[in-house]
Amino acid sequence: MFYKLLATNKDITLTILRVTLGIVILPHGAQKVLGAFGGYGFDGTMGFFTGQLGIPYVLALLAIIAEFFGSLGLILGLFTRVAAFGIFCTMLAATVIVHLPNGFFADKGGYEFHILTFGLAIPLIIKGAGSFSLDDVIAHKIEG
Repeated sequence: MFYKLLATNKDITLTILRVTLGIVILPHGAQKVLGAFGGYGFDGTMGFFTGQLGIPYVLALLAIIAEFFGSLGLILGLFTRVAAFGIFCTMLAATVIVHLPNGFFADKGGYEFHILTFGLAIPLIIKGAGSFSLDDVIAHKIEG
C-alpha cells in the first residue's frame, strides 16, 4: 500500500506540474504560517479562518498544513499524492466558501486561479510525482 502511494514513472510532465503547483502555492502557505509576503502568520490566519469564516479549528489547521507543507512536499516530490490531494481539497473549500459568489475572474475575487490548481493537482493525485522526486527514490528502495 505504501509503495502504491509513492510509485510513479519518470515522466517529466508530472515533474513540471508538481513543481509549478508547489511554487505557486508555497507563498500562500508562507503567508499563513510565517507571516511572509504580507500574510498574518499562523495565529492571525487561524483567527480569520475560525472566526470570520467559521471554519472548524481542525479543518483550518489542515488547510494551513496543506498549503505550507504540501507545497514543500510537491517541490521535493515527497508524498506527492497526499500533498496534491490536500491542496486540491483546500482550494475546493476556498472556492465554495469564499470565491464562488465573486464570479469567475480572479481580479474580482473569483475562482479562476482555483480551477488552474485543480488542473495541476488532479494528474498528480492520479499519476504521482514523476521524475526527480523523493517518492520515486523511496518507491524504488521499497520495491528493490
